[in-house]
Amino acid sequence: MSEYVEGAMQSHEEGRLDEAMGEYTKAIELDPTDAAAYYGRGLVWFEKDEFGKAIDDYTKAIELNLSDAVVHFKRGVAWQMSGGLDEAIDDYSRAVELDPSNALAYNNRGIVWQRKDVLDKAIEDYSRAIELDPDDSVAYNNRGFAWQELGEFDRAIADYDRAIELNPEDAIAHNNRGFVWRVKGDQLKDKAIADFSRAIEINPAYAAAYKNRGFAWQEKNADYNAMIDFKKAEELDPSLRIE
Repeated sequence: MSEYVEGAMQSHEEGRLDEAMGEYTKAIELDPTDAAAYYGRGLVWFEKDEFGKAIDDYTKAIELNLSDAVVHFKRGVAWQMSGGLDEAIDDYSRAVELDPSNALAYNNRGIVWQRKDVLDKAIEDYSRAIELDPDDSVAYNNRGFAWQELGEFDRAIADYDRAIELNPEDAIAHNNRGFVWRVKGDQLKDKAIADFSRAIEINPAYAAAYKNRGFAWQEKNADYNAMIDFKKAEELDPSLRIE
């Protein structure tokens, strides 16, 4: 490893992204076959939200035979963030081929399948991620949301329960479970409100939770409470305005 790559890694670790970028670039200028320099610079581009440039550098690293599970995973994340869903699936698939124990790659591929509305494959990937890492609350929450989209509400509740058991401070899981309680019937509106309230307690800036709680209050004919929640949701996120 060149001294420029070592220096760049140190700069990156300390949050000096521009310095790290310059050092990685210098390493590449001195040795255009330095795969580690391309990979490191890709990490910096990604952190600067320059996903296309990150993909270019990860690709160059792979072409230079740095084709391991981590690089494919990182490029998959960059594709996912930039909207290249098919490319992301290809990279996550290569990552799990190279490292079948990579639970995060399965989880992320599940997210992409879900975005493509291929819910059976999403659930399969989330389930594999859970098998590999049974304590991953995020995978349970993600699988719960997939079950929710399929209308399998009891299965969704079971996964949200487990996600919350593993991470009681997971505002998203509380909000999601509240949504399912709400759509399951009028007798469960109080459970829904309790979950939305807990989500808000954990994250007071959670606009969607205010909006969801507002609908639950509205369905209980508590119009004043609903109005307050809708107003707060709009204040936090104007796109959530109720017409």
